Amino acid sequence: MSRAHTVDAEEPQTATAFTIPLHLLVGATGDESSTGALHVAAAIARRSGASVRVLTVSTPFPHAVGVADVTTPPMMDEENRRAALSAIKAKLERLPDTNEWNVHALVGWPAEAIVDAAERWPASLVVLGRGEHHAWDRLFGPETAIAVARRSRAPVLAVPPSARTIPSRVLAAIDFTKSSVNAAKLAARLMSPAGTLTLAHVSAFDDRTAAEGSLADLYDTGVADKLDDCRREIHLETGRCIETVVLTGEVVGQLVEYATRERCDLIAVGGHHLGLIDRILLGSVRSGLLRSAVCSVLIGAQQAVA
Repeated sequence: MSRAHTVDAEEPQTATAFTIPLHLLVGATGDESSTGALHVAAAIARRSGASVRVLTVSTPFPHAVGVADVTTPPMMDEENRRAALSAIKAKLERLPDTNEWNVHALVGWPAEAIVDAAERWPASLVVLGRGEHHAWDRLFGPETAIAVARRSRAPVLAVPPSARTIPSRVLAAIDFTKSSVNAAKLAARLMSPAGTLTLAHVSAFDDRTAAEGSLADLYDTGVADKLDDCRREIHLETGRCIETVVLTGEVVGQLVEYATRERCDLIAVGGHHLGLIDRILLGSVRSGLLRSAVCSVLIGAQQAVA
């Protein structure tokens, strides 16, 4: 449930969409699952002047399978790679402003290939499609997006097939770590200049039962102050219109419910640390959002452990 909702009363300033050049790496195929990711990447590139590389991945033929001709698996791999490359190029021909994009196809495992390509470039943002979780989802199932986000040092933007433009209504989960604030700043720069960014903190306390001066009451007051500090900091840097809200309950459920109710087209959350446990588990909030949110999800960059 929502406990508080504060609207930024300051007029949004005119600000440039991005403060640094972007290098976008888009994981895509020629099917419908990649449509949203390609459209959103094109919209970001038009506004920021970003350079874009598209990577499509075909999984290798099972070489362990016994065949009469030992050259068959490599030949099939190359045929599949070329078919994947042709499919994505045909899709890009129908999308404006993509003539100068670099398109590559390789044989491998999607998550590993995307992370490796992002680090080699290096990419400043990885854009992926978010299809439904079916057995045939090679590049766009939520589990692949989770695997990429777990390993990628760059922020990861997972986009549903229906998306066509940059976001205009963004919900950023704030736990007051530097990572969550940085993710909110990136989301603010990615969204439309006329859009609205809502900073949301999900609390385990319910202020309806909090007595004055109690721990819950003090926590609630502190959260409101810290959210306002974050709002001012992000507004100063990005010039965007910013709101704040405090939600109560289970984190993923509350964020998804609020985003759906308010018709948000992006949820942003901070990246994980480089510690072993967080690298393995990614974090229940991030993986939960990637599995259950119907809108785009932005996972911030990884943060080094001090």
